[in-house]
Amino acid sequence: MKKIKIIDKTIVALKEVYGDKLIGKFFDIKELIKLLHIIGSDCIELTQELYRELSPLPQYIEFKIINGNIVESRTIRNKSVETRTSLIREIEIKEDYNPCSILKNKLSNNDFEDIRITGLQNVIFYDYQKIFSEIANVFNYDIEICIKNKYSAATAMTLEWIKFGGDTVVATFAGIGGYANLEEILGGLSFLEKKEHQGNYKFLPEVLNLFEKITESKLHANMPFIGRDIFNVESGIHVNGIAKNPATYEPYDPSEIGRKRNIIIGKHSGINALEIKLKELNIKYSSENLKFMLENVRKLSTQNRRGLNNEEIKEIYKKCSI
Repeated sequence: MKKIKIIDKTIVALKEVYGDKLIGKFFDIKELIKLLHIIGSDCIELTQELYRELSPLPQYIEFKIINGNIVESRTIRNKSVETRTSLIREIEIKEDYNPCSILKNKLSNNDFEDIRITGLQNVIFYDYQKIFSEIANVFNYDIEICIKNKYSAATAMTLEWIKFGGDTVVATFAGIGGYANLEEILGGLSFLEKKEHQGNYKFLPEVLNLFEKITESKLHANMPFIGRDIFNVESGIHVNGIAKNPATYEPYDPSEIGRKRNIIIGKHSGINALEIKLKELNIKYSSENLKFMLENVRKLSTQNRRGLNNEEIKEIYKKCSI
């Protein structure tokens, strides 16, 4: 089985988006680099400027340092540096260009050892399998694919390229900078394609927290794989189904990505969901009070226009138990 290599461009994208706002945050950025490597990034891409600013960098991580068309791979091991220098050519396929037309002619300059195809954001509007076939015929898969995300298809098309036989892709955490989402590529490989890829996804919440600290912004709570609320369950039928067999509604165990399932009690909840929540909170209840409790839960949830937190559930229990 081919090993998939993920080149992580998160730090470069952070610099492009936030610029001088990152000054003073280099310690956190270096910690982020460590975590990105832990969750599954095989290689961290940096500009030469970033490499200088962040040095000394963590050991045992491969860094891809790009300066113009020169790329240098560096890995620090016990204070010694393993280095490989090569030439890289970036071929941009712009949105207003039919992807097929640029691939009809092979490269005339064979001095370039590394090839990166970037753009391809409109590939979803064409016969992408045909395009991928032409790319493979021209370059024999020995390339990096870096698909942009203007049409919210970068992750899907990157995974399709991997399914087609590609083995080196570029991504960023949370898709920052308009690239394929790193966490979605990792999750897609493991949970959808069932491909083995080295990485500990239990650290995803830590990556998220540090990323939000650096950017001083909150990501959407329902983002795939990293959203804080993706395992919140309120609907009665969903709660019942999960209680009987979690695989009914969950494609993978929350613990695999460092999360816990959270039963939300609100206006859509039923008696069974309330019972499950009370057991979760270690509250001994009388079945006679459940219906009255549920009426109070639904009333307060409707008033607040949200599900209730644990303290509100406990307070309702106390009132209904008097």
